Amino acid sequence: MESVTLKNINEILKDAPESTLERVLGYIEGILEDKSSEFKLSEEQKESLKKIKQRSYNQHTEIDTFLNEMSSKYGI
Repeated sequence: MESVTLKNINEILKDAPESTLERVLGYIEGILEDKSSEFKLSEEQKESLKKIKQRSYNQHTEIDTFLNEMSSKYGI
């Protein structure tokens, strides 16, 4: 396939380092991936979110605390 856009991309990337080309390739592959695969929460994750939603407003969690909890629990 030869198009003006493809020629422009080739021109822009012709002197790019290999690491940049690998990142661009990964990005392109991600764009072209099958869009039918949807992210699904595990039952444990659903239960955690349900508990968070049930908290009263005076029991709110600071974002840093929440992120630390999720990071330690799910390795995010």
